[in-house]
Amino acid sequence: MDEELPGLSDDARETMRLLQQAHEFILTLPPEERHIATLAANGSPVWEIAQQMRMSEGAVAHTLDSIVAALTGREVEQVETGGLGADTDPGISGGYDPDPFGGPIR
Repeated sequence: MDEELPGLSDDARETMRLLQQAHEFILTLPPEERHIATLAANGSPVWEIAQQMRMSEGAVAHTLDSIVAALTGREVEQVETGGLGADTDPGISGGYDPDPFGGPIR
């Protein structure tokens, strides 16, 4: 089957091989993750899966990484991100000086 998919990287081939051997595990996944894993096991590249699923390539890659981590026993490191314009600094003032100009003029 690998000969039929010449454009896949070594990492993608390894992911495909792992997923092909994990059919029983894939059946336990929620529908969206199951569909992504099945497409990847059949050799679909991340960009193609993203188009079919109508989601970002990053979301597909993250999903596949989480599935592969579960299959191999590797822990997934959680990354916290905010959306466009999101203030991710801590505290009520967002990490900014609440009085940046030195207080009221007297």
